[in-house]
Amino acid sequence: MRAPRLVATWIVGLAALAGAGCNDFHYYDITVSFNINQSTGGYPQAEVATVQTLLFNVSGADSGSFRIGPNGEGLPLVAGATNLGTVEYATFADSGTLTFTVQAFNSTRTTPDCKTGEGTKAVMATSMSTTMDAVMINKTGAGCTQ
Repeated sequence: MRAPRLVATWIVGLAALAGAGCNDFHYYDITVSFNINQSTGGYPQAEVATVQTLLFNVSGADSGSFRIGPNGEGLPLVAGATNLGTVEYATFADSGTLTFTVQAFNSTRTTPDCKTGEGTKAVMATSMSTTMDAVMINKTGAGCTQ
């Protein structure tokens, strides 16, 4: 009588292990920087330090959003800096496309009139544990007056 129960337990355990891959996190390390080449839509160097808030939106194979700044998490950048660093996004998605859209604002208000820039990057979702890529933020507007 013990053998049939043991075999059934082993089969259930094996099935649980086989399905475990569907619940693994995949990490997307996205390096965020500001384009300062004005001939290609970039910011004047001094204006990068006026960015107070970034909004991240993820769409496609997964969706989510989060905010960086102000007065923390690297914002505002020190004068002369153009690179925020790496932001990590975790998801269970392992197929399809993840689109990362980053909007920059020169205020704590994240209203359209305060938007100064935007960058978008589409990344193929994979089963790899970590994928690295980059988003470049281009200047899109004057922003608001505080």
